[in-house]
Amino acid sequence: MSFEPILLAPEEEPVEVYPYRRVWETTWLEITVMFLVAALIYAGTYVFDFVPGDARDIGSRVVLALLPLGAWLVFSYRSERRAVEPRQHILSVLILGALVAGAIAQPLTERLFVPERWLPEQGFFGRVLGYTFTLGFTAVFLKYTVLRYTVWINYFRQRLDAAAYALAVSLGFASVLNIQFALDTNATIASTGLWVASNTFAHLGTGVVVGFFLGELRSGRPPVIWMPAGLLLAAFLSGIHYGFRGIAIVSSLGVGATASRPIGGLLLSFGFVAVMLIVFAFLIRSADERQEAMIGRRELL
Repeated sequence: MSFEPILLAPEEEPVEVYPYRRVWETTWLEITVMFLVAALIYAGTYVFDFVPGDARDIGSRVVLALLPLGAWLVFSYRSERRAVEPRQHILSVLILGALVAGAIAQPLTERLFVPERWLPEQGFFGRVLGYTFTLGFTAVFLKYTVLRYTVWINYFRQRLDAAAYALAVSLGFASVLNIQFALDTNATIASTGLWVASNTFAHLGTGVVVGFFLGELRSGRPPVIWMPAGLLLAAFLSGIHYGFRGIAIVSSLGVGATASRPIGGLLLSFGFVAVMLIVFAFLIRSADERQEAMIGRRELL
């Protein structure tokens, strides 16, 4: 007979440690920081007069251009390094995204597409289609190429890996465009903050789409048109965002009268990336659950 004391409290079951970085949580932190900074600068300029409305300091513009990258390093990359099983080469993917943006996307935009010469003159649908098949498809295809021929084969262990890498390459791509805007324009600090946040949100939103389609391509056997359809969808969403952004920024006050409403572009872009994150997080979770259910049924058989 044992005389050891009986514990009244039930034995606690060990909690399973999630081995990977939680992609959606860190991404939400990043976009929230970017949104708040841009909104506060806008409010400080046009509402409370804390920031001079004509402030055009290039150093401040560059800092704002680097803000998305800094937020990613603080929230996503640091969390990735601390994870039990970190995703390998995710910083390299971000750098490659920046390189293809600077070496390919920028020259094509400045020398071939030159959208500022003809897109503003088009109607809404003309702007959507024009952006879709020029800047939109170029950005989407370059992001796809980086992922497909680097980490896709060996480092996509699950669907969420695809989203993580796609967000990284998209951020690298957007960062180069942000820095170019800060250096090449004479925009105010408020305008720079709004443009940087909006541009980054747009690229992150379409990057999630590319990541989802690549993840499914790696996890299963989709039809042949799966990836072309995914790239076209991502490019078309870019075009739609561009078309509505022009409407959100310019508010009509009457016949022949318009007024700029720059905060509208920020709100639209934030809504765009938020919808993309919510929708594709749901799709990825649903696909994983279906796959687990199928595996469970096979084991029972």
